[in-house]
Amino acid sequence: MIDLDRVAPPPVPAPRSHSWPGALLAMALALILTGAAPVPRIGELRQVAATATASGPWLLTADTLYSTHSRTTGRFDVIAWSLATGKALWQRDVEWWAEVPVLTEAGSALVLATRDSSQKAVVLDSRTGADLVEPGTFTTAAPVGDRVLLWHQPTRRLTLYDPAAKRVAWQRPSETFVGAAVAPDDRLLVLTWSEFATLTLSSGKLIGRTARDKVWGSPVSIVGAVGESAYLLGRINLTGIRLPGRPLWTMTLPLPSDAVACGTRICVSGGAGLFAIDPETGTIAWDNHDWIGGEDGLVRTREGHVVRIDTETGTAQANLGLGLPAGDLLLRPGRGTVSLVDMRTGQIRARQPGVQPGACRRTGEHLACQQEGGQVAVWRLP
Repeated sequence: MIDLDRVAPPPVPAPRSHSWPGALLAMALALILTGAAPVPRIGELRQVAATATASGPWLLTADTLYSTHSRTTGRFDVIAWSLATGKALWQRDVEWWAEVPVLTEAGSALVLATRDSSQKAVVLDSRTGADLVEPGTFTTAAPVGDRVLLWHQPTRRLTLYDPAAKRVAWQRPSETFVGAAVAPDDRLLVLTWSEFATLTLSSGKLIGRTARDKVWGSPVSIVGAVGESAYLLGRINLTGIRLPGRPLWTMTLPLPSDAVACGTRICVSGGAGLFAIDPETGTIAWDNHDWIGGEDGLVRTREGHVVRIDTETGTAQANLGLGLPAGDLLLRPGRGTVSLVDMRTGQIRARQPGVQPGACRRTGEHLACQQEGGQVAVWRLP
């Protein structure tokens, strides 16, 4: 029997239909209509020049790529590539029997030399490839600003060559030669096995000198002026000299390889890590055996991370991740690729396949990398 006085239960509502594709479309339309910025596409860089074959030592400048290519025993080609057109500007062969050359630029001169003076230096006109000095004449060539300092061992003489004027600016006697660096106010710093000297760059006139102290050990390189001081790097020590030639201090430091200004300190990288040194006293303000670098407040750990630090205290402020600094970019390695990360924002600006950060160099708006096959390519940065 049906009870007509009983109130029937309310109907069960039908399940709500979730149309996700429609919802996502509506959200996307809303973002577009409200002017939200789209996520930027990460692409590859635009190539502007590349070597045709594998290159030996190479050099990237503001407007040119210089590459070297072996021909036969004792000879190789030097090729200059325009970054504006991508075409070869000139090519010439060079006689070379020693270790691989180091390529540097000094004004309009391209300098090819060895670190151990085992081969006579070659100085070429960077615009034409022509010889600026007689090949096989000078034992050593060192770029000093936009000029070239040459040392001739048989006559024991230093010569300053001006490539812009294509002439010798001055000559002076020098029994030996280790290295040189420029300093502000028209000064040239010269290190020999017997002394440290400060000269007037334009005339070669002696300003000040100091005889080598036995406590220096055997300096193997010179770091140019940081403020009003220069630094001599030995195998197991570091010496600070107040210009024009007053020794300040010498400290024991294993295998120092570089010295840079970092805040009010001098940051010295070596075999035992990074040391921040008071430039007046030579005392160590702080050290870290896991770091190297320090320039612009950036250091690199032994694991390859780039860290921003407080140079006064040596404390880490931010870990920027794996990579190598290149101006305002961090070159971050990936699987068969390198990512260009903006260090200020953390945004990836581009990815380039077939290269690794350690084979790359940056000059201004260009990045050059040696690829897996040995060819060198140059790209314009975004």
